Amino acid sequence: MSESSWAQFLDDPSSIHTLYDEEPDLDQSDLFHFLADEREASITLGFQTGQTPARARPEWEGTEYNSFTFYLAFSGVQGLTIQGWAAPAHKKVSIRRDPDEKLAVTIESEGTSVAFRARALSLTSARAGLVSRPE
Repeated sequence: MSESSWAQFLDDPSSIHTLYDEEPDLDQSDLFHFLADEREASITLGFQTGQTPARARPEWEGTEYNSFTFYLAFSGVQGLTIQGWAAPAHKKVSIRRDPDEKLAVTIESEGTSVAFRARALSLTSARAGLVSRPE
């Protein structure tokens, strides 16, 4: 995200900054997972990127990887609106903090428009992996 860093909105920004100096660009990552859980009033977004971490976790040492997969969980979600969900996986994702301290999230691409507000954001899972890429 060019205008601001999404990591600043995490409950624990060090969860991503222990891996990256500058967190992955959500707009350049594949958004492959969207889970809305009405029981918990939460939304989880899953991203995959070729922008690999600058620093590996100990369990990744000695393994080859060329991709990074991570999940962002929004809690206290309100006002979810969805007007279409279409390919491609690259979407413009915007996260900002409103004056009332809630997070305002939008996800957009051609054929996709999603918006919601949330109380908090956390990184719930992160892993490095090896994926084949078209040449």
